[in-house]
Amino acid sequence: MLENGVINRFQFGLLVISFTTGSAVLMIPSTVVAKAKQDGWLSILSATILAIGFISIMVTLAKQYPKQTLIEIMETLLGKPIGKVIGLLYAWFFLHLSALVMRNATDFSTTAIMPETPPITFALMAGILIYMVTVQGIEGIGRSNELFTPFMVSGIWLTLFLLFPLMETKRIFPLFAEGIKPILKGAMPVLGFPFAELVIFLMIFPFVNNQKHLKNVWISGVVIGGLTLMLITLGAILVLDVPLTKMAIFPTLKMARLINIGEFLTRLEAMIALSYLLTLYIKMTLSFYAGVLAFAQVFNLTDYRIIVLPLIMIVISLSIILNKNIIEVSEFAATTWTPYALLFGFMIPLLLLGISFFKQKQQKVRN
Repeated sequence: MLENGVINRFQFGLLVISFTTGSAVLMIPSTVVAKAKQDGWLSILSATILAIGFISIMVTLAKQYPKQTLIEIMETLLGKPIGKVIGLLYAWFFLHLSALVMRNATDFSTTAIMPETPPITFALMAGILIYMVTVQGIEGIGRSNELFTPFMVSGIWLTLFLLFPLMETKRIFPLFAEGIKPILKGAMPVLGFPFAELVIFLMIFPFVNNQKHLKNVWISGVVIGGLTLMLITLGAILVLDVPLTKMAIFPTLKMARLINIGEFLTRLEAMIALSYLLTLYIKMTLSFYAGVLAFAQVFNLTDYRIIVLPLIMIVISLSIILNKNIIEVSEFAATTWTPYALLFGFMIPLLLLGISFFKQKQQKVRN
């Protein structure tokens, strides 16, 4: 096996939470509120419930092949030629996701911290950090996330707690103002971003040292992450109202800038922005690691570390050239990304699970 490191169930659960919130905590509120208005938080709740079905498919597939990554499972079920072709597509999907999250991080950094700094500077800094952690393997990623989680969580909850006096409950009424249809429309982009992206954890599942009750850990991480996104979106509606929330590129940053407790506790957005950047860092690192591992397994490499440097350079370049500006990034995430991610995160795993059950049934008939 290319990766000899292991993580425990607690670290796995924390990674799921960090990955689920990741860039979504910055961009999802405006996306869902634009479609569902004051019912946007219900869209996220609906998507979280549906995502449990996604995870059940992934876990069932993973448990049938507990020592194999997604790439190895595909080669087992589809044969090596087809498995490698689809595996190569997954490797691209993972690296593409890493590049998009890196772009989110650079756009957020230039918006929140240093607006005069060229985006390539932040992309290079992120690339160096990702390279350093990826060569340490899954253990390095798991431990980094374990260290950063308290800071990431504190940024989200601090924002909500300190803005409580500015929240007006009248802004979420009337509920179901336009029926269920807008709520479902708002749920669709959330299913693609971030829930379908959780297919990445099929590349990590084999490296959990104790897989007992791992389904519950995985689902719990998704529920916690989903509820966090729901509360952030609800907070944005209560504080900013619908028009400002759907117009803002980063509603959570806009909320943080409103914090003012007795003219003493103000200008906290830089500290809160740092906590959000940590969630972005974990998500882009996990995505990149999964992409590197997928490429290495497709091409039967004995050590994935030899391709880390060239691939991180490709990801840095993609993060700059794939989209012209932040508006184009947001539009891509809200429209094109959903069917693209659902293909890799739902349709293909469901197909693999169906093939697996069919083969098992055939095997029983033969015996």
